[in-house]
Amino acid sequence: MYINCKTNSFLNHVKGKIYGTFCNQSVRISLHFKTKFCNQLTSIQCTLMITKIPTILILLIVCHLPHQQLFSQYISHDNYTGFWEDSLTWDPPGSSPHDFLSGYDITINGIITAVGSLGFYNLASNLIVNDTLVVKGNLFLHNNNDLIINDQGILIIRGNLWIDEHSHITANGCLIVTGNIYVDNFRHYGSFTSNDDPPAAFFGGSVYPHEIRDDEPDYSVLNCSSPITNPYPNSGCTSGNMLDLENDPVYPFFLTTCNIHNETVNISVCPGDSIHLAANGGADYYWNGPAGFTSELQNPSLAGADSTMAGTYTVIKSEDYDCEATDTTLVIVNLRTVVSLTSSDDTLCMNEQRALTGSPAGGIFRVEKGPGQLEGSILTPSGSGKIYLEYSIEDECSNTAMQTIISYPQPHPFAGPDQELNYLFETKLEATLDIGETGTWSLISGTGEIEDIHSPESAITGLSPGESIFLWTVNNGLCESGSQVTITVLDPVVPTVFTPNGDGINDAFYISKGGVPFDITVFNQWGIIVYESPSFIFHWDGSDQKGNLLPPETYFYEMKFENGLIKKGTVLIVR
Repeated sequence: MYINCKTNSFLNHVKGKIYGTFCNQSVRISLHFKTKFCNQLTSIQCTLMITKIPTILILLIVCHLPHQQLFSQYISHDNYTGFWEDSLTWDPPGSSPHDFLSGYDITINGIITAVGSLGFYNLASNLIVNDTLVVKGNLFLHNNNDLIINDQGILIIRGNLWIDEHSHITANGCLIVTGNIYVDNFRHYGSFTSNDDPPAAFFGGSVYPHEIRDDEPDYSVLNCSSPITNPYPNSGCTSGNMLDLENDPVYPFFLTTCNIHNETVNISVCPGDSIHLAANGGADYYWNGPAGFTSELQNPSLAGADSTMAGTYTVIKSEDYDCEATDTTLVIVNLRTVVSLTSSDDTLCMNEQRALTGSPAGGIFRVEKGPGQLEGSILTPSGSGKIYLEYSIEDECSNTAMQTIISYPQPHPFAGPDQELNYLFETKLEATLDIGETGTWSLISGTGEIEDIHSPESAITGLSPGESIFLWTVNNGLCESGSQVTITVLDPVVPTVFTPNGDGINDAFYISKGGVPFDITVFNQWGIIVYESPSFIFHWDGSDQKGNLLPPETYFYEMKFENGLIKKGTVLIVR
């Protein structure tokens, strides 16, 4: 549902409009395929043209732009709030329409704001407002370019409205023009009408020429001499003025389209610094403040701050009708605070972190330059070299404290490749050591005796099945780093029972650690060899050397590895 600014429930609708409750009614307007050149624009009275030369020049320049021969249209997204200049506003999305158009129909279905002036010239077109359009400048309608504000539409022009001879305006919705209305009505070919009583049309300036207010039948909305509808109490005309607007339900929404707002700012400066005041929005400014300060600049500055300049500064910002706001800036001139920065040492290794101390507490540490990063007061080097540090107190006037810390490179130790041993319990380490470095071995987990803890290629004995981890720590005189190596002794997993009964499940005696070469011999309980294999890959099916099935009982095995080690155990046959 679109907003209807002529109902008592308008404020509730406006609230809904602001929060995204829009309308989805569409209106069909026939295209006008007419063309007319700009030489008919000169029928505006000469006195009017002299007083409005800058605006007339804009029109004349626009009228000499190249003509567009292809008719097209832009339709804004329904239920959408955005800007005219944004391509996402339009359906389908793509390029946005220019500020001055020829031969393009525009349909407004959402709440759309144009940040500057809009102009429709030469080839016939329609500007159709089904929802809300706010123009932050002037609107120009050249010959055969029409404006249709449908019953639920709102058009707010925060500038002037220029209407050419053959332009037709149908203001069935709300029309607000904060500036003047200029009508080229020499031949009476255009119109300005509404189906409402009274029309929801409000003008902040004057209407030129004045005679068009004198009962022009095709310009009934502008009638002041004999309004054909109920006149507004303040204007006495068919259309209202800004005092009449203040009594209309659309007024609160109109105020929201002013793009300048009150702001409160605090500025904290130190003695001798410059005070930079700033105002956002508006076109005209008037500042006042302590010690008789005044200025009409938007962003004035005061040099050499001292205690007499502390206090409240205000600026009145104004633009067009009911666009005025006051900013308040509180300037504080602080006392100076002496700060200091300390560290436990002026050297740092790459793998270390350093906690910094600043006085007084509550300040901010910064790396002014150099290979360092800070997280709060914790310094972490990102490379080797000098790190230049700063410490300062925010919101205070302080001397910046500085300190330099030198970051030294870390050694890059290599403890050698990880090793896997086939049931072997001693080996040789394969670490590296650069010139000028010293290294030390240590046992992290597991077992092992290190023959020479300072030799990168030390022998290791006394290993156990499983993993043993050794650490190789290297020192370059300032910094040290470590590297680990894992030595794994593979211990074959031997089952303790198998069931050679032909059911396909656990029918063979099998040792899964095939990576460990060995010979195996199986004995019965009287020490007689019943099976032997020279290969570490075997499957014993519970038969003796002649293929006879052995009785279910416990058997003894002996595994001889190629490194001379022997592993003994028992296995039970269950049938």
